[in-house]
Amino acid sequence: MCEFSQIDLDRLCRRPDERLLDAVRNGSPADVLDCFARMVSLIRDIADLYSAWSVTIVGWLNERHSLSAAAESIAVHELWPADEVTLLDAEQLALVRSVLRGTDDAVTRRVARIAEARDEDGLLALWTQVDDACYRAETLRRDTVTAQLTLVNDRHGPNGLEDCLRHTTELVWVPRMARDLACRPTERLRNWAEKMAVGHNGAVRIREHADRWVFTLDPCGSCGRQILAGRYAPPWNFGVVADGAAVGFERPDITVYQAHLAIAHTLVPIERTGAPWPAISCSGLSAGPCELVLYRDPNDTDNRYYAQVGSRRP
Repeated sequence: MCEFSQIDLDRLCRRPDERLLDAVRNGSPADVLDCFARMVSLIRDIADLYSAWSVTIVGWLNERHSLSAAAESIAVHELWPADEVTLLDAEQLALVRSVLRGTDDAVTRRVARIAEARDEDGLLALWTQVDDACYRAETLRRDTVTAQLTLVNDRHGPNGLEDCLRHTTELVWVPRMARDLACRPTERLRNWAEKMAVGHNGAVRIREHADRWVFTLDPCGSCGRQILAGRYAPPWNFGVVADGAAVGFERPDITVYQAHLAIAHTLVPIERTGAPWPAISCSGLSAGPCELVLYRDPNDTDNRYYAQVGSRRP
């Protein structure tokens, strides 16, 4: 039996600007502040995840190989095209420090003034500034991770990449998985919708079935945008996983960044819990629509999500 109407599901997938407009039109100034703070916390969580991921890659290189191997991955700008480094101007950097690092409450004070005045245009203009600055900062962090994963893939091949991502998964994703799976299915639905629509700033559509919710991401806010931004073409040339490796879904078109979907969301969860977390169909280098499938009971996950990494239901 379905629990949500399509209208309800579409509401869960609202873009950040739509959420803010709803809050300023239908709520109090405190509701606007709460909405803004919630969205900031989601954006900060994704940015912090990239930083933690980057640190674990360096740690893996040091533990498995050598201090010099780890050091090679630190000067990350040297792994990028010289003329392609994305910089933030002074105003954007101030917003990033306020929002992502919490250095001051200047942005919160501006939101409070705008909320009191119920200034919709001012609120959307401020969000646009914050979102643009934070997405630039997030892109820097994501490019750092991807450059490091490309280095791992180039030096140590798909087996090394898998081992590196397993190391990262234990430290970064396994605790997140435990917290998520402790929630009720409908709570997980809301959390994942919010994370993808706001935290990853992706275009999301959800369809409900009796046993699952199917998220269509077009494009995903991370993998797809990275490909569309040319990171796997000259002059960036970030890495692609060798054909046939489980870390690349046994395909020839999976990027080193998308490889974390095979390990952190598929192989390791199967080994730890018996099911993917959640089930994912990746579009690979095509950057087309991809699917994230949230089963009410993870034990009902279709066998094809196991097969794509060469695994079987335990």
